[in-house]
Amino acid sequence: MIKINIYRKNGKIIRFIVKGHANYGEYGEDIVCSAVTTSATQTLNGILELLKLEPDYKYSEGLIDCNFVNIDLKGNEAELNILLESMYKMLEGISKEYSDKVKLIEKEES
Repeated sequence: MIKINIYRKNGKIIRFIVKGHANYGEYGEDIVCSAVTTSATQTLNGILELLKLEPDYKYSEGLIDCNFVNIDLKGNEAELNILLESMYKMLEGISKEYSDKVKLIEKEES
């Protein structure tokens, strides 16, 4: 199962963690893993390459962990929020469609 943790503070995403495998299909043919990975990777690439932000992140087989706490947003807070909320909507849809393979958890930080 893929577990997606979305951490928010004051309603805004401050961290996301995508971990695990869907095991929906064979390796290389798993459309659920592919959809989740593509959404999270595309968002991370946009943050790194387009916004030129430097979040604390880890990217490896079966794990994407991206944390925006205490980083310089360089005036790109609105753009960052658009990228993150777009990713969230995509992952939310996937988790509803494949609820037995993807679990989306949201946590509001105080």
